Amino acid sequence: MSQQDHWQSHNLTRRLVRRLWLERLFWLLLVGALVALYLGALPGGRRVTLIAADGEPIAVVPKRGDAQRLLDEVKSMSGLPADRIAFAQKVTFHQVPASRNPVQSDRDALQALSSKLDPVVEAAAITAGGELVLALPDQQQAVKTLSLLLQEFSPPGPSATAYFRENIKIDTRAVPPDMLYPSAEKALEKIVEASAPKSEYTVKSGDSAWKIANDHDVPLSRLAAQNPDIDTARLQVGQKVKIPGDLPPLTVIARREITQSVGSGGSGRTRKVRITYENGVEVKRDVIGLSAPPPSPRTPSRPPTRGATDPWRWRDEIPE
Repeated sequence: MSQQDHWQSHNLTRRLVRRLWLERLFWLLLVGALVALYLGALPGGRRVTLIAADGEPIAVVPKRGDAQRLLDEVKSMSGLPADRIAFAQKVTFHQVPASRNPVQSDRDALQALSSKLDPVVEAAAITAGGELVLALPDQQQAVKTLSLLLQEFSPPGPSATAYFRENIKIDTRAVPPDMLYPSAEKALEKIVEASAPKSEYTVKSGDSAWKIANDHDVPLSRLAAQNPDIDTARLQVGQKVKIPGDLPPLTVIARREITQSVGSGGSGRTRKVRITYENGVEVKRDVIGLSAPPPSPRTPSRPPTRGATDPWRWRDEIPE
């Protein structure tokens, strides 16, 4: 083989080797691009569904249908039909690249959703001083609950004028499902049980209303509402502070007026007394009026006997 043929053969071999490497590099890049496309690293790649609440990412699931299924499971935990339940947060779905957003298992995603989302249901809410007490399915049941409560906390005996000390309102709003009661009777049981004070605390040196509320894990506003006769800003050592129950306090004030006799021996004098009750317990009596006995009928004077000594003589007997 001549030197020229040798160089031609060598150049051919080099070109073949170079072509082989280029083909390998091409296929390697192609496979890498396809993999990246599948994983979502490139536009149009595989996408997964991210669930967010008020713009905060919570969980990542394969598909939108999986996201809706898990949300329905969270709603069903309330014990109410899923179509009646909403969430306090704004829940949104987002399609995101799978390469940067690992998919979670159903168990992990469900746990994350249930810990971050607050289910709510539309109902007739009873509030005291702006604070939610509980809720009923409709306005009629809510009104009935308040009527039953007035009867429950009014004093026994003749009817008395009764009203709530707190500012009570009924309005339709979204409430947590565990605050919804199916009937007025069930709601009454809960209010009677949970709105009464849990205990009584004796103020000690160094105590403040904030410290007492914090130690007993109750809101300061509720502590003040439970103790309307105490200035919580100026507590005194030895004062008795009522610790509120699980629900905001509801106090029924009832007043009755009675008439009592005054004195003895049938004097005929009377007084009107107003009795004030709080949740059926008498707390005060006020005298609001006194009455004197009716005047006795006057016996007409008998005319003096003629000829008798009497300084009060009749006019026709006075000599002129």
